[in-house]
Amino acid sequence: MRIQQARDVQEWMIEHRRELHRHPEVGLELPRTHDYIAATLRELGLVTESRPASGVTVRVPGSAPDDVVSVLRADMDALPVTERTDLPFRSSAAGAMHACGHDLHMAMLLGAAKVLVDNPPRRDTVLVFQPGEESDRGALRSLEHANLSFRGQATAFAVHVHALAAPGSILCRPGVFMAYGDWFTVELRGPGGHASQPHLVGNPVEAASEITLRLGRLVGELSTEEHVVATVTESRIGNTVNVIPASGRLRGTLRTLTADSRAQLITAMHDLVGEVVTSHRLTGALTIHEGYPAVVNDADYIAGLETRLGRTELGGKVVAMPDPSMVIEDFAYFLRRWPGAMVYLGAQGEGNTSFNHADDVVYDESALEVGAALHLIAADGI
Repeated sequence: MRIQQARDVQEWMIEHRRELHRHPEVGLELPRTHDYIAATLRELGLVTESRPASGVTVRVPGSAPDDVVSVLRADMDALPVTERTDLPFRSSAAGAMHACGHDLHMAMLLGAAKVLVDNPPRRDTVLVFQPGEESDRGALRSLEHANLSFRGQATAFAVHVHALAAPGSILCRPGVFMAYGDWFTVELRGPGGHASQPHLVGNPVEAASEITLRLGRLVGELSTEEHVVATVTESRIGNTVNVIPASGRLRGTLRTLTADSRAQLITAMHDLVGEVVTSHRLTGALTIHEGYPAVVNDADYIAGLETRLGRTELGGKVVAMPDPSMVIEDFAYFLRRWPGAMVYLGAQGEGNTSFNHADDVVYDESALEVGAALHLIAADGI
């Protein structure tokens, strides 16, 4: 029944997804997106709680409420990426794109809301539309809503589209589902000098290159027992052809699966940067900026979800995910407050070979009805 209800609102979800895709906004301040989501929910007859930079929530009363509340979450923010697709509804905002699929997340939760208005969930259910997932810990702001300040038990559920998984496939995993994530900055400083006299001064360009190359080898050494990631994503050094720069900066991200491997990687990076800085006659330092905790799925919740899905036509779409994803997600904060789970939903567009965050990624909108059905099933209780 829930699957057919989701199917019945598929075209409505596509319409909203495309409108949201055309008008992406980045970060915590998403005024147009906030207003659009709130207005759509009010048109459905729902009472919204909406505050700038904290998202939009609604509470839907259950038909036979028990002592547990279902919390369903979708993120709203886009990425600072210039879209490079030929979609007729491609982004109209310069330097912003829903490259991670948050437009689909919003549309499928809106679809669930539309169904629940006339077909109430068994449990009381709170729908959460959250800003600032990508790097701003928007989850913590949304969790301050009065709609989420209830006493008693709850479960939390979210869907994340996967750009390289078969459309409609549901990737489930108990335990660690997504990685711990941190950001790092390496600052390099020297006297600077004339490009014709490199023997007189240390060169931040050469030091940065060595750090980047050796970091790759370090990750290989540490990944023999447990997968870790350390990726340099930004390098800002120098501004002309005949001057050895006096400073430089590298930035990047770290991904680990346990607290122990995180500590080991950070220690090894401090040693590496210290050694390179000294050998190149520079000064500098590595700074670690604490990011998101790991997304840890409750094993009982996942088992219950798979059992529920096994009784429906979606059972054949469930795929066991053998290893955690190295993606990070601030839905982790929801799962620190309540047991629950996040699942990947396959949404690979025809001919798409790019993963989430790429400027040419294309998603299959047929995944919307599966995503809405998952939210509806979660609303009834796992």
